[in-house]
Amino acid sequence: MEPTSLKRFLENSSFRSSAARAESLAKEYNLVPLVSFYLEDELLKRLIRSLDNILKDLYSKLKYDRNIFVKQATKLLGGKELEVVEFPYYAVPLSEISKIAFVENNVIPPKVLVKEGTFRLTFLPYESYSLMEDAVRRQGEDDIVVEFRDGAVLKMEKRRNIFIENKSVEALGKGRVVLNLVLPSSLIVFSAVVAMNVHPWENVVELRRQDEDVQLRVLEGSASADEVMEGKTLTPKTKSEIYYDFKRKSVLPQEMIEALAAKFS
Repeated sequence: MEPTSLKRFLENSSFRSSAARAESLAKEYNLVPLVSFYLEDELLKRLIRSLDNILKDLYSKLKYDRNIFVKQATKLLGGKELEVVEFPYYAVPLSEISKIAFVENNVIPPKVLVKEGTFRLTFLPYESYSLMEDAVRRQGEDDIVVEFRDGAVLKMEKRRNIFIENKSVEALGKGRVVLNLVLPSSLIVFSAVVAMNVHPWENVVELRRQDEDVQLRVLEGSASADEVMEGKTLTPKTKSEIYYDFKRKSVLPQEMIEALAAKFS
């Protein structure tokens, strides 16, 4: 049973180049080329079957309220509420070397906690570092640079804050921060593949920046191919969301890819 989600990206002109690079790098690093269970066929059905015994009764009671279902299903699957600040915009690594932990996958962009490194926070995603820095210089983008350590803000330089809501920036100082990791467009799909191949929260991934490129190297927390394809690298919350959306017949792969293309192209 082979993953199919990467093939869907290869069929989309906006993602073809990024997906081809993801396919090549996945082979080089011996990673399962799985981007999202929402874009899978047989693997998605197998995951749903594995969750049925635990979640089907709860779903029958709460099928008309996604938020309540996901919250209660997450608890049934052993998930816990984590005290973190979720930054709703984008974060781009600036340091030559950064270390992160992927904390949520199955999405583009994947969510991370920064173990060590300096990141630029942006209102929009950018195709390259040069386009991002040009937007900052032209004042078409905010100018916020943050150094993190162990998930918390160590130092913040806020030179301009117009587009990102100020309350989102102020919240960064209130605890450990979860960020939406955005790399250059050639790596946007591969970053999601790496996120699927590690155990959430229990991993360390090195980001090594070289001009316009970034190399990702898993230092700790790698998952086996079987674990990835069985959904064992998904968080309880993500499993609950997938289960609900599948049962409500709201898993729409083509629409999902088109929406991502509109956002990142």
